[in-house]
Amino acid sequence: MAAAEQGQGQGPTGGGGGFFGMLSFRRSATAVASFDPAQDDELLALDGLQSHVADRLAALLIHAQAAQGPVLSLGFLSKLLDAVSSSSDACFRDILSLAPVAAALSRPPADRLAADLLDRAVKTLDVLNSASLTLASLRGAHRAALAAASCLLLHPAAPCNSRAQFARARRAIARIIAADDNSSSSSSNNNKSQSQRGGGNSTMRALSLSVSRNWSAGRSMNAMAAHLAPPPPMHQMHQAAAGAGCGLGLALYTMSSVLVFAMWALVAAVPCQDRASAAISPPVAPPKQAQWAGSMAALQDRIADEWKRRDKSRYHGSSSSSAMTPTGAGGLLAEMQAVERAARDLNSLLEEIAEEDDAEETQRCEVVRERAEELAAACRALEEGLAPLERQLRAVFHRVVAFRADLVRSIDNSARTNAATAPTQYHSF
Repeated sequence: MAAAEQGQGQGPTGGGGGFFGMLSFRRSATAVASFDPAQDDELLALDGLQSHVADRLAALLIHAQAAQGPVLSLGFLSKLLDAVSSSSDACFRDILSLAPVAAALSRPPADRLAADLLDRAVKTLDVLNSASLTLASLRGAHRAALAAASCLLLHPAAPCNSRAQFARARRAIARIIAADDNSSSSSSNNNKSQSQRGGGNSTMRALSLSVSRNWSAGRSMNAMAAHLAPPPPMHQMHQAAAGAGCGLGLALYTMSSVLVFAMWALVAAVPCQDRASAAISPPVAPPKQAQWAGSMAALQDRIADEWKRRDKSRYHGSSSSSAMTPTGAGGLLAEMQAVERAARDLNSLLEEIAEEDDAEETQRCEVVRERAEELAAACRALEEGLAPLERQLRAVFHRVVAFRADLVRSIDNSARTNAATAPTQYHSF
């Protein structure tokens, strides 16, 4: 009730305030007029989701601002996926557990927003599956990069005059380029071949049965972002419908926004199947009144700027380095970019040495070893972080499956409850 009393005097901000002003207004009205503990619980649960999302996104923004390089690192993705799973597991389920709130799921405007959230949850599963399979398919390229570095570091005290070693390293680096060129299709091909072979390995790598050859990360993201808008302001709705769904509508919109933003960031970081058609512009335009709007907008702008710079450098790079296209078809994951840079630098040095005589080649021995050590360190950092990320992708996948099942059950229960209730008995909060 103390929280409710703090809301006194904070009336609706006008027509533009919409649902966001409605929450603080209802808290004040409840404290002064009704003293209804049930409504207090509902308001606290609804506000709890907004506060939780705002806190998680604020922490992500601090992480991004502290980053010296690309914002999309393994640590950032781990925090982002945790925000998705924690919101769907705890805060939103707290809302669904409240019978009066859940009863509004099958009434306008919440029914349409709930259906959209169910659809976005399915598309979220597709993106998670594609990202997991892509990471698995790129492991061979990372091992090749480590092999390229290792063959130059086997005998650090020996004279560095073996052109055979250099040729072997260049062949290994070439595998990284091939994996990059084929990354858009390798995930589905990899999954298909694993399913045909059977065994436990395919179960560990595939989150669901397969990724269709025709599936597109870009089209899926564009569909998820389409029609994503806050619930209409209360003055544009019938009074009864507004009372039935205003707070729940905001909760549904918030969950959709979190899913769309998180999957857009994941597609930007990891080279999912047909990622190129994904929109670079931020997919969510949250209203300024939302607690989490500022943090999400800042994060989206930061990622979009890096995406644009990445694509610009890819298509306007120097001709001498055109063979080394960005690892993962422009993936922004910081650790992947570190492997790419180290591999490109080593490859360029080896190409220069291949055109020199033996005396000049021997003089570059120390430089070759330094570049090889940089590549080996980048590969180890990536390998150490990939396994936990893949486990987290699987965990979030199963949590979203369970969350969607709970939402479907709640909608069905709401429809049955409303069918047995007089149409005029709407719940108001």
